[in-house]
Amino acid sequence: MIQTAKVISEIANDTVQLKHSYKATPEQIYQAWVNPQALAQWFGPHSHSSKVEKFEAEEGGEYQIRMTPVTQDHDCKGDANGDSVCAGTFVKVIPNQQLVMTFNWIEGGEDMGETLLTIDIIETSTGSDVSLTHERIPTEELRQAHMGGWEGTLECLEEFMQS
Repeated sequence: MIQTAKVISEIANDTVQLKHSYKATPEQIYQAWVNPQALAQWFGPHSHSSKVEKFEAEEGGEYQIRMTPVTQDHDCKGDANGDSVCAGTFVKVIPNQQLVMTFNWIEGGEDMGETLLTIDIIETSTGSDVSLTHERIPTEELRQAHMGGWEGTLECLEEFMQS
């Protein structure tokens, strides 16, 4: 029993988990995540603009997103002077419900190895909840930086859904 508690604690220490509510249907949220033109309009924290360089939203498909700083005030502690590029492979795609993908920084971000990002979309009586889980983040400093970046990203999604 003690060993199980330790494993849970270790998992919690390398994970960012956030939840955000939206006044939008699961289909609208899902399309915002899988449509490259839509994704480019909101993805990333307020301190960055994004360009989708590759995006194949299917199991085994790859993605690559370039984020360019637009302000010096970063909510994610990213490079204020250069681009950052994240990339990975889709592991699981359930339309209107879930996206699971690997996540790596291939340019401008700190090498943290392959991490795992899960986006769950849950229908509610007022719209949808998005639960974002980013696992396998190796250090507390990186976990805090990614928490700030993902919080800003989910806020940007909300602004996009309201426009």
